[in-house]
Amino acid sequence: MQKAKNVEILENTSLDITSLIDDLRFKYQYSLRYQSNHAAFSKKNDNGNYIMCCCPNHTETRPSFGISKTPPYHTHCFCCGYLGTIDCVIETAFVLERGNGLKALLSNYYFEDNRKPLDITKILATRKKCIKANTLSEETLKKLDEEKFKNQGIYNVAMSYLINQRGINMKTLDTYEIKIDVRNKCIVFPQRTRNGDLRFLQKRKIGSNYNGSKFINEGLPNKKDILFGLHLINQLRTSANRIKRVRIVESPIDAMSNYQVGIPAVAINGKLLFKNQIRELHLAGIEIVDLFFDNDKAGKDATQKATKHLIQEGFTVNHTLYPPLFTEDSKIDSNDLLKMGLLDKLNTNSISLLSSKF
Repeated sequence: MQKAKNVEILENTSLDITSLIDDLRFKYQYSLRYQSNHAAFSKKNDNGNYIMCCCPNHTETRPSFGISKTPPYHTHCFCCGYLGTIDCVIETAFVLERGNGLKALLSNYYFEDNRKPLDITKILATRKKCIKANTLSEETLKKLDEEKFKNQGIYNVAMSYLINQRGINMKTLDTYEIKIDVRNKCIVFPQRTRNGDLRFLQKRKIGSNYNGSKFINEGLPNKKDILFGLHLINQLRTSANRIKRVRIVESPIDAMSNYQVGIPAVAINGKLLFKNQIRELHLAGIEIVDLFFDNDKAGKDATQKATKHLIQEGFTVNHTLYPPLFTEDSKIDSNDLLKMGLLDKLNTNSISLLSSKF
């Protein structure tokens, strides 16, 4: 009975499975079972219907464990034969009691806001907020600057990748406080709340020749209210230079690419726009949104879902159009268009007047 109820809940839940696997891999490294199965949730790849990774139920060197991209997120290990839904996988991997897998899943990755109510009496008595989201110290970033000289070679390779291969200039890198983690060979994207608090560090392996997950997170990997770059826009909310229109993209590199050509942009760090992120856009004074996700099927599906939610919340919504010469198979994004000199020359379609179709 409970299992059927859990499946029903998952049927109505939107999850970004690619990002979920990255976060599970990060958390698993600190779990009780890591010592007996180092590879679980690593070596992620997309085979079409499933996102594949190494199975959490047995040791292996090649990914045989698949998680379905669509609700209710069935899982299947093509090696050991394991079958179940993603909530059961979380219970097994993290040694949780039955039912707690779904709770962990919804509290960390679903879009609903489950914050505890504020203790108003205590706040008035102490003149301080008694509940504050966990954040990282700014010293965390400063240490990365200090450590970069410990391996100048890795630092230079990372900077060359950003500047020469990605076309991002130093002004943009400084604006977004991009750092290099030379010990882990990662580019570091600080993920801040709308008010500028450092929530977590998103670390991307340098280049394309690496082992394990492409992204790892340091800090509280709860991103349901985080939009990369929104804190910069929010700083202008009460000024004469207030920004009311932004372009929403998938990744920090995409956001920085748009900034570099003078277009205010924020990144949702994936393909799923959470309701709490929409609330943060409202609070930052945003009124008009131009959606510009990757030019592939997943990006187009994400655009339709985000359009529906944004229109329901009162935003004016536009779709930014890729140049007609690029098809879905082109796999083009904002950064590619930056390097081609086309990013600031794109047209948009107004969607809000067609809201009845969504």
